[in-house]
Amino acid sequence: MSEKRVVALIRTHLARYPQMQIADIYKLLHQAAFGPGHLIASKKAAREWLEHEAGRVSPSAELPLVESAHPDARIVRLHLRPYLALGGDLKSLLEAFVRSAEQVRGDAQQMAAWWQVFEGLCSEGALCADICEQREATLFGRARAQEQWPAVHHSPAYHTVYQPVYRVLTATEAEALCRKLGVPLAVV
Repeated sequence: MSEKRVVALIRTHLARYPQMQIADIYKLLHQAAFGPGHLIASKKAAREWLEHEAGRVSPSAELPLVESAHPDARIVRLHLRPYLALGGDLKSLLEAFVRSAEQVRGDAQQMAAWWQVFEGLCSEGALCADICEQREATLFGRARAQEQWPAVHHSPAYHTVYQPVYRVLTATEAEALCRKLGVPLAVV
């Protein structure tokens, strides 16, 4: 996969979410490499968390429904607020989420390669130099690699500013949900 596509993915998310920090870049690349699997400890727990989140957000069409979370847009984030605003049902979303987790096999080597691309973007004057220094990115990546690339939460700043509520899906599952909603799949 082209390094340019990884850079383009990071650039797009930085433009959309300028408060991103190192944990948020890591989370984006982790979702691209591992998909949603880390969130499905049990279908019951996943359903309960989805219902909890749906109960605390207001439907809104302000966000895009689907955004890419992968250099080739094979993995996407489906935002809950616009999904609910379009009349999406939670059962269908949960089923798509579970199927996505079953379909994506994590790739630690790919994650390591993408992290190296990010490290390069942290050099002085580069795209991500304001997020962290290259040395910090390298040390962060080494620590996560030793931990077998675990999932992480968004940074407190990202969470406060953007209040993210989405599900990570394969593009195929997102497209099927969009068909149910009667809207074309438009990945931003």
